[in-house]
Amino acid sequence: MRRESLLFTPRKIGTMTVKNRLVRSATYEGMADDNGLVDNRYVALYENLARGGIGTIIAGFAFVKENGIAAKNQTGIHTDGCVPMLKKSVEAVHRVNENVKFVLQIAHCGRQVEPDIVEKKKFKPLAPSPIADKSVGILPKEMTIRDIEDVTQAFVRSAERAKRAGFDGVQLHGAHGYLLSEFLSPYMNRRTDDYGGSSENRVRVVIEIFEGIKKLCGEDWPVFIKLQVDDFVKEKPSLKPPESVEIARRIAEAGFDAIEISGGIYESGEELDPWYLKISTTDEEAYFLPYARKIKEVIGETLLILVGGIRSFEVAERIVRDGYADFISMSRPFIMEPDLPQKWLNKLSGKSTCTSCNRCDTEMGNKGLRCLLLEN
Repeated sequence: MRRESLLFTPRKIGTMTVKNRLVRSATYEGMADDNGLVDNRYVALYENLARGGIGTIIAGFAFVKENGIAAKNQTGIHTDGCVPMLKKSVEAVHRVNENVKFVLQIAHCGRQVEPDIVEKKKFKPLAPSPIADKSVGILPKEMTIRDIEDVTQAFVRSAERAKRAGFDGVQLHGAHGYLLSEFLSPYMNRRTDDYGGSSENRVRVVIEIFEGIKKLCGEDWPVFIKLQVDDFVKEKPSLKPPESVEIARRIAEAGFDAIEISGGIYESGEELDPWYLKISTTDEEAYFLPYARKIKEVIGETLLILVGGIRSFEVAERIVRDGYADFISMSRPFIMEPDLPQKWLNKLSGKSTCTSCNRCDTEMGNKGLRCLLLEN
């Protein structure tokens, strides 16, 4: 067994003790109805993950307001009606293993929303600035100060619902071109008020949401963030180091319990976004590691979660051992092998069999999140 490995040692995130350093990164499940209410497939998905030896599960990405939905069958946390089935999923996870921590990622899509959703739901997409999204053809409405205040409160209220459902914490989705990362990026945020311009201003709404959640849900209840480090677009200006490193420093200074770094937006495409890479060798793994090295130097004691193409035990352990990240986060490997942590612990595997084909995302259809290779 590999119990001596740092990957299988406990670590505290705020006041929460996590049993190992392996995190299931949030992803879209596609297991909800038109109102965002999840079904028993969602419960079974996370119950199965809990059996596989994971330390922390981050469920994704639950919209906080009706005009914040990005795709059909997306999980909602925008009304009290969403709470009962989410509570059922939390209870199922904790029943399987009370030491598995279950965190809910909460999000607002901003301008990145499927046009047919906009037509069906009859809302005007919001964004920091009225800049069209080239990938979906959406021209958003520039948010007023009142809009920003409303969305801030929607995040805070949604976090309280997540706590009521029994989740061990929340993660703000501040990456991948959704609303909070739109505020962070000079490519999508051209405001001239207190929420635009300098990096200090562009991070303001994220910190106000964080402070609101801590005030309502308690200082001890963990709040993570998935943080954009690179937009991966050709146009300038855009978000990338060194500015994204400075934003990470500000996020840490604000008191976030953990930062998971990521990048890319809908407009990035296969040419620029490393998410599309077909990982076949260890040298191709951990494509956000260069960013982690820079960010770890400026965030002090704030914990860093590293995601991005990690597939092998060897690479994951080395990253944690070398101090470039405190936790290793994966999503696609756990879709194919929810028991991968147990396999690694028991030396039954050294590398995930996931090929990064991305069919779990691109060919999901109406059946929800699953590995399509296992169906062939």
